[in-house]
Amino acid sequence: MRTTVFVSAVLLLLLLAVEPFAFADEQPKDTGVACKTYESEHYRLYTNIDTATSEDYSRAIEAAWPLLEEFFEGAPRLRKGEKLDVYFLATQEDWQAKLKEDGVGIPIGAGGYYWPGNKTVYLWKQPTLYNSRQLLLHECMHQFHFIAKCKNVGPRDTWYIEGIVENLSRHYWDGEKLTLGVIPFCSLANYPKLALELFERDDYDLGAMITGERGSGRPEWWALVRYLLNADDGKYLPAWKKLCKKLDGGQSAKNVFKSTVGDPAKLQPKILEWLKTQQEPFVPVWNEWQGQGANAVVGTSTVTSGCRARDDATEISATLVVPEGSWKGGLLVGFEDSESYTVALLNSEGGFSINQRIEQRWNVLKRGTAPEPVEGKYHLKAVRKDASITISANDVELGSFELKGSKLGVCLENCTLRFTDIEWK
Repeated sequence: MRTTVFVSAVLLLLLLAVEPFAFADEQPKDTGVACKTYESEHYRLYTNIDTATSEDYSRAIEAAWPLLEEFFEGAPRLRKGEKLDVYFLATQEDWQAKLKEDGVGIPIGAGGYYWPGNKTVYLWKQPTLYNSRQLLLHECMHQFHFIAKCKNVGPRDTWYIEGIVENLSRHYWDGEKLTLGVIPFCSLANYPKLALELFERDDYDLGAMITGERGSGRPEWWALVRYLLNADDGKYLPAWKKLCKKLDGGQSAKNVFKSTVGDPAKLQPKILEWLKTQQEPFVPVWNEWQGQGANAVVGTSTVTSGCRARDDATEISATLVVPEGSWKGGLLVGFEDSESYTVALLNSEGGFSINQRIEQRWNVLKRGTAPEPVEGKYHLKAVRKDASITISANDVELGSFELKGSKLGVCLENCTLRFTDIEWK
């Protein structure tokens, strides 16, 4: 079994800074970035990545169109045969080269950019599968918003522009169905956690953020917009729509927020309490875990990888959907940290092993024959009682083990696996 790989979320957060305020002073030149074209009803997607991913991205942004049309209560008016252009490039170097080729200034430190001058989106591949697709949706949402509602001129308030797309671009996608504006099952960025930490600060000032009188960041922009859209069964939706009309029309939130929505000082404690109910339930210990629902997740890795419940748990259950080909996966148990944990792995050969990671080494606690899957699935369960954890698959006990660590989750090794019906307590 290979050593696991841990990647900090810091890199991801830096790459999500997609609307910087500085541009590299570069002269345009012909770079000849070669791309293939993927057309859908409303988009022309250009990429220099693999065909399967490109086709998936084309389906995803097209699936977003009717959802965005409903959200914005309108859509870009396209001439007959006109489509919106989107460039998804393999590397930052390719992205910069394409921007130069098109005479567009290069935003410093960005992962993507919508340029109103030619109504085109440009972005490049990000560190994780989910983040790449989220950023693609994010930039296409800017494109849609600006063209449909703002005469292709960005509103004045960054928190408004970015808060909308930060909320909407958090999504579930299974290759066909797209759901926007979700609380992710898990994510490396984890804006709900960061926003809660900000609002809990004694010196936090929501009003100063709204008026632009202090610096602010994406988690709080996300929180404010999501609150106005979702809190109290839509209580603020009428006020939100009035505010959108004013801000999309070029007015400043500094002048119209209080008269339209209300006093930020009164909203602030309400948002704080509400944020406690908006937290992501699971934490990806390693990269490449993507939520596909409120209790479903897909993971992929070439090594051992896990995703755990945010809080301590005494019990977890999950359904492992058996894929084609070779696979290993199951439950993450007795998790203390990224170097001290145990995995219960079933495999495509019909066996299982319980492997403990401790002191930078693997110890095999038990091996055996796994029960047969039922209708292509395994129902997995782990229950802690005192210091002992009992693990089972399809109601067949695989063993009980004395393990430290109060976090439980799901895991895999060198494959892609989908887990559904995840429950914990």
